[in-house]
Amino acid sequence: MSITVASALTAELSEASAFIFADTAIADRETQIQEFLDSITSGKVDQNQILIARESGTLIGVGILVFTDTATAFIWPPFTERNDCAEALLKEMVKRIEHSEVSIGQALLDPGLMKQRRLLSQNGFPHLTNLIFMRHPLTAINQSASPDEAPLEWIKFDERQNRQRFLALLELTHESSHDCPELNQIRTAEESLESHRSSGDSNEKFWYLFHKEEIDLGVLLLSEHQEDHVWEVVYMGVAPEQRGKGYGTAFIQHGLHEAQSHGQVAVILAVDHKNSYAIKIYEDMGFQRQNTLSVHAHLRSHFPIQEPNIN
Repeated sequence: MSITVASALTAELSEASAFIFADTAIADRETQIQEFLDSITSGKVDQNQILIARESGTLIGVGILVFTDTATAFIWPPFTERNDCAEALLKEMVKRIEHSEVSIGQALLDPGLMKQRRLLSQNGFPHLTNLIFMRHPLTAINQSASPDEAPLEWIKFDERQNRQRFLALLELTHESSHDCPELNQIRTAEESLESHRSSGDSNEKFWYLFHKEEIDLGVLLLSEHQEDHVWEVVYMGVAPEQRGKGYGTAFIQHGLHEAQSHGQVAVILAVDHKNSYAIKIYEDMGFQRQNTLSVHAHLRSHFPIQEPNIN
């Protein structure tokens, strides 16, 4: 019999949820099912997509595809014990990602889950990189010397006043970046900015552009996670010609002090495991490694064409 994959109808969501949490302890199962149902029905139409796979009418697998913003989608490895079912669900996810406008559809999972990782790699989601997640407890912020005698100045992001200035500098900082450089080939600075905006709870409230003597140096984009009293470094970049001068350290130190002054308990970030230079800087500043996750991703095959602005 052939496997059919389709979006779960509203009437099928409870069945799909029960399938996902079938192995959860009975005492916790109903609570987790309800929390899951609440989360997937709270977004915009088509933002959270639950895919169900059936064979002869019997539910044999469930997939989760979430469009977090206009540039990014997240997937979970399919919930099923059958490889053919997992392959069918992943192929459907690839099709939906390609038909959308996002630049990347990705999954984050433990590097040791080799069976799931192989399934992803063989069905449109090859391994992209590993991310090291780090945390600074803010109990002691290492003081470092200023890059030079002239103090750094900064401005906060303002949608109407300096959006284009932020975008231009963001695009510049992508050049020769060692953090997931593959992404710079398939998404615009505009898409990157929107993706960063969707992280956490604060939008662009704590986005900084640093400059000195009328020269733009780089950006630091922070987002707060209000429930955990934690700030996240969603992006930090230095303009190519300004690298190697200590500015990246100065930017991060600014973020640590800002987080501390706002009563946060920690600052977190994720860094590409291949970016050994940045990892050493973070560790020297007091960041501690927490865990590592493998990124498997489906990237769009082309850089989007920029429409000319004729206004």
